[in-house]
Amino acid sequence: MTARATEAEHYTSLDLFAGAGGFTLGLEESGFRCVGAVEVDPVASATLQKNFGDRPVSLLGPEIGDVRNISTRALTNRLRRAGVSELDLLVAGPPCQGFSRVGRGKLDSIKSGPGFALDDRNNLYEQAIRVLRALRPRLFVFENVSGILHLRGRNVAEDVCDAIADAGYVARCTLLNAAWYGVPQTRERVIIIAARKDLGAEPAFPPRRFRADLTRGHLSGAELDRRNWRDPDYFVDPRRIPTEFPAGPAVTVSEALDDLPSFTGHLAALGNGHRYRPLRSVFAPVEYVRAPRNWYCLKMRAWNDELHSADVKDHFCRWTPRDFPTFAQMRPGDRYPEAIQIAEVRYQEALARRRCDGERRPTRKDFVPPYPVDSFPDKWRKLIPDVPSWTVTAH
Repeated sequence: MTARATEAEHYTSLDLFAGAGGFTLGLEESGFRCVGAVEVDPVASATLQKNFGDRPVSLLGPEIGDVRNISTRALTNRLRRAGVSELDLLVAGPPCQGFSRVGRGKLDSIKSGPGFALDDRNNLYEQAIRVLRALRPRLFVFENVSGILHLRGRNVAEDVCDAIADAGYVARCTLLNAAWYGVPQTRERVIIIAARKDLGAEPAFPPRRFRADLTRGHLSGAELDRRNWRDPDYFVDPRRIPTEFPAGPAVTVSEALDDLPSFTGHLAALGNGHRYRPLRSVFAPVEYVRAPRNWYCLKMRAWNDELHSADVKDHFCRWTPRDFPTFAQMRPGDRYPEAIQIAEVRYQEALARRRCDGERRPTRKDFVPPYPVDSFPDKWRKLIPDVPSWTVTAH
């Protein structure tokens, strides 16, 4: 990871749809001074406030953090009172549920809802453009999931680029993978970078810093075909983004977890007959098992002068004792269909071990999860130690 760019500390940024502050953390590490954040969710707002303290302009929580209700004139005045006459960078990462492939099925399953294609959150990028037009920052960065490239035949990413261009900016869009930049996960995101036209600058994307062999489904041809763009000038093929030399291998799962203790505290109650419960138990802090042995673990434990991790805290599990032995028998890379096969074998073995008629007869539901096999096979998937993780779903 690069050191904090002290020569650029005067650059200012404002974070829309800030969440818990991921953009803010990365930008401050790169030398920006985040002058404010906007976030409607109260829990995410509280997390951001705890980690980053007060900002000159922070609109957080359901009362004032809804971008749709923000007066751009009031926002401009608040920035000026904070000493920001011209904002250097505006960043926006609107909610992705309506664009996410995983989220679409969930949204369509809610009978009272409009379905993923008509989700109101799909148009929240228009609020970011509204703020962009009002503040006229030098640069604009937009982030979302790859599903934004094809929403029932609509390339929403190009709609965003059109709106940015109409606001007086040069926009470029690509698909970046987090594993290229040191994250131990092959997570794809659409990134749009735009520069105000009067700057005369051509937006460019950072070179890849790590080598990652991407599996089927990453950088698919359907998403990257230039024919999906009415104006192909917007589109930068990620396969043409240069690789920094020398590029190191991508961070693997085993490297990322190297200093973490085994998470086994929840198993102690198995012998006491505890059954499934929906509540999630938060466990007490646990010490790291060793000093960091690679740069990634070191970075996670000491991000900067303010964010240090002394132990592992706030970890929890969903209490499903039925499934713990199945998880233990799964091989790296196994998914839900393989888990069902293991659970079925466990059930048959339990039937065979039944000793007498008076003993409770095992039932299939004691061993086999009830979810359909063919709807979402990746709902369970055991990580492979010597490669980066795939994108871990919310399920």
